[in-house]
Amino acid sequence: MLEKISDHLYLFRDTCNVYVVTDGSRALLVDFGSGRVLDHLGDVGVSQVDWILHTHHHRDQCQGDSLANERNIPIAVPAHELPYFEEVEVFWGSRQIYDIYDVRQTFFTLAQSVRTARVLEDYEAFEWGPYSFSIQPSPGHTLGHIALVAEIDGARVAFSGDLISAPGKTQTLYDLQYAYGAGDGCDYMVYSLAKLRGRDCGLLCPSHGDPIGDTAQALRSLEDKFRDYLKHRWGIGTPTHDIAPRAILPHLVQIPGCSNTWIVVSDSGKALFVDYGSQSRTFMYSFDVFFEAGNRLRMQEHNIDLLRDQFGVKEIDLALPSHYHDDHVNGLPYLQKHHSTRIWCYQNMTDILRHPHGYKLGCTYPEPVQIERSLAQGETFQWEEYEFQVFHTPGHADYHMAMFGQIDGKRVAFSGDEVNLRGDDHYASNNIWRNHVHANSHEITGTLYLEHQPELTCPGHGGPFEMNSAHWQSFHDWCMKEQDHWRSLAGPASLEQAVFPDYVFLYPYQPPAAPGDEVRMQVWYENIFEEESTLEYRLVLPRGWSADPDSGTISAAPGEKKIRDFVLRIPADQSTACRRQVFTIDATIDGRYMGQLAEAVVDLRPELDWGTGGENPRCSAADE
Repeated sequence: MLEKISDHLYLFRDTCNVYVVTDGSRALLVDFGSGRVLDHLGDVGVSQVDWILHTHHHRDQCQGDSLANERNIPIAVPAHELPYFEEVEVFWGSRQIYDIYDVRQTFFTLAQSVRTARVLEDYEAFEWGPYSFSIQPSPGHTLGHIALVAEIDGARVAFSGDLISAPGKTQTLYDLQYAYGAGDGCDYMVYSLAKLRGRDCGLLCPSHGDPIGDTAQALRSLEDKFRDYLKHRWGIGTPTHDIAPRAILPHLVQIPGCSNTWIVVSDSGKALFVDYGSQSRTFMYSFDVFFEAGNRLRMQEHNIDLLRDQFGVKEIDLALPSHYHDDHVNGLPYLQKHHSTRIWCYQNMTDILRHPHGYKLGCTYPEPVQIERSLAQGETFQWEEYEFQVFHTPGHADYHMAMFGQIDGKRVAFSGDEVNLRGDDHYASNNIWRNHVHANSHEITGTLYLEHQPELTCPGHGGPFEMNSAHWQSFHDWCMKEQDHWRSLAGPASLEQAVFPDYVFLYPYQPPAAPGDEVRMQVWYENIFEEESTLEYRLVLPRGWSADPDSGTISAAPGEKKIRDFVLRIPADQSTACRRQVFTIDATIDGRYMGQLAEAVVDLRPELDWGTGGENPRCSAADE
């Protein structure tokens, strides 16, 4: 039977608590359990269910969703849990069962996929009838867990899922560990409980247990217990939520953590951000080590209230990424959406940030970023009372910049992940070949820093450090020695062949498409040899697919990149049971047959990708 909580809010106790929000004869359900709630809705005058909103993917919340599909009831799910609803067979086909070190309780996933109608994006709102449900990220019980906050019958109500089950209590402990032996889920719980407590709700509606009225005390009690446990079990005295900004100079602030955020604060109260990404190594570790099929790095808002209250920040006016990596840029879309922040970047990052599906690079964040301005090599720009200059600094990645400026009398460099302190007075760089590294990348960067010799270096990870001429010479020497090692190890006469894998490339790498589509694509050939070079190629396509043209010849001078367009045609009867379909390019270079050097991965269900929810399918990057 349905239990009345208030005039338009009811509770049905099933495999989980199912909450019924009514608007006349219509209803919205928060979680669905076995689906038995449908047999009781008539008791309160409900004849139609418009939506089911899920807080997370565990079976006790959604085992009846196939029934909802049969009755054409639309289902909305947390954006970061979509694969556990729509791609269940992929999950079970790839889930590690032996040698388990990813100990997340994703085993409590559905046995068969269900159709969803919409994703619930963090920090956005779901509008239904007279109600607006604010989507509050609340990782802990699951990594993609959300809470839903709405005003109902004059009270602010939080549908908190399995974040809390009673004052000072949570339903399970085994769900709160993701990595083997780690305290990651407990760290997330402190963050989520504190953030939900800050919403000042009058009522908590948990997935298990009774509705809770004294919300502040209930949440704080559980939060404090997790703080104590983190310190007892793992020696963690500062949970991620408590990592706070600190002043480095009067107008320069650092948010430390996994990836630094550097903030220049003008006298007017405007702020310029360099990077805005993952707040702690714990929050990053959940994604960069223990990915499961379809997972996406999740951004958690952090520290903006402290910047306002403690450092006088009135407006986040401008943000620039030091490089394109997800741990540095995952907060940029949030700043754009919720703070109207302008985003500028170095010119060779622009397309990656706008069209991340175009590339096959390490650490690419899937959510597009709108770029207002692209900055050229050596370009100087004025922001408030400060002048900055940007330069290309390849090595860790080709899509990387340094930004130099004078702040509070110091020559400051924002160096991203290019300059690292390793032990006492030992400075080095960091290269990842998948990020596109060239034979002379480190030489370019080492020489640039030796010429500029900033006094204060603000890196992407770790604290700031002061360097003198001897330190910069040592860094330059390390860069040159690194390239010497490469030349010693590599077999090909052209070192580029050993360090740069994508000199033949199909763009975009992950084109979105549907059966019957025509997709504009490109063949890229970058001549990495010391003489003019010719690529002869043929596309190797799945059965029934075609391309126009399906072959061609490209000649390029040394160091030159040439591009050829083609149209890919997908048959109307193409099955989408397998979401990704690969095709390759068969290559002959300067008369030498090289075989299938490159591939592209066609995404046949782009509605399942980041931020589309089936409503705004991506275009091919080549269309622009």
